[in-house]
Amino acid sequence: MKIFFDETQKERGKINTNYSILRDSLRSEGFQIEVYDDFPISAKSLKCDVFVFACPDGSKLAKNEIDVIFNFVEKGGGLLVISNAGGDRGLRTNMNEVLNRFGIEMLSDQVKDEANNEFNMPTHPVIKDIKNHPICSGVSEVVVVAGSSIRGSSNMKGLAYTSPAADPPNSPIVVAGNFKNGRVVAVGSYRLFSNYGAGLSLRNNKTFAMNIFRWLAGETTGKGAVATSTQTLPSSSTVQSQVSAVVPPKQKTTTTSKKASPIPPTPTSITSNSAIATTGPASNQAVIQEIEGLKSEISEMRDIIARLYTDSLGYLQEMKEEVRAMLDYIRTKEG
Repeated sequence: MKIFFDETQKERGKINTNYSILRDSLRSEGFQIEVYDDFPISAKSLKCDVFVFACPDGSKLAKNEIDVIFNFVEKGGGLLVISNAGGDRGLRTNMNEVLNRFGIEMLSDQVKDEANNEFNMPTHPVIKDIKNHPICSGVSEVVVVAGSSIRGSSNMKGLAYTSPAADPPNSPIVVAGNFKNGRVVAVGSYRLFSNYGAGLSLRNNKTFAMNIFRWLAGETTGKGAVATSTQTLPSSSTVQSQVSAVVPPKQKTTTTSKKASPIPPTPTSITSNSAIATTGPASNQAVIQEIEGLKSEISEMRDIIARLYTDSLGYLQEMKEEVRAMLDYIRTKEG
């Protein structure tokens, strides 16, 4: 099964930064995960089983693109649309023009709950009103961060509802349903799928997220068996082996009485053709192997630095969203 994550609409959720844990979890179950960046969206390039809009920001789809997405679902594709507090109005998007065709609407509000929340933050409501559906298998509660509520028609069912004490009360934050030969899911918070502190690690969020993709892909059993939401920390031996795989262990220094070192004693002797020529074929080969080993280690370190850099960007984006959510809440309190 192939899943495309769109990146033509300046999405906040990106599979190679703040959605990388979700990406790796899906790949571990056999899903093919790819970035979709073919602009404009066309039927020719939309060759996947599930298509995801992970919270577009400040960008709008053209009518012909909306037609392509509608036809994709009608013919059997799975569509996931993820939003954020404020909905279309707050994000300056037109995802409701897509969702309205399937009987769904993202509302321009922000879900808050003073009584039932995570970290004592009303903008992080804990959702416990979970309905009976394959997506909800193994899920008793989820945390929605900076999310909007959603309205669905009779064939698009709410799966998780805010509490009576919330604002808005008794309102769905996830809606799903079948449409012709395809399936559609709308989620009011892109943070639910995120790597960081207010995302997949909270309550049953990871189980819920994985179930959404399994259902959209038409899987409810087998390799789509519900995963637990509890993340087990690796043992110290596992951590050590992972570190060893990334950082080569120091070589033990052995002393010999009369054996010459295969590595020339100075850097100039490595690069000097005359120096290499005097050491013989065996030594030359040892030098080449050493240089190749160094190149490999440098390349590996570059990859590690690149991953750390992208993870840092994702974390900064999450912190930015956290501040936004807190400011929005303070403004509503101040009137």
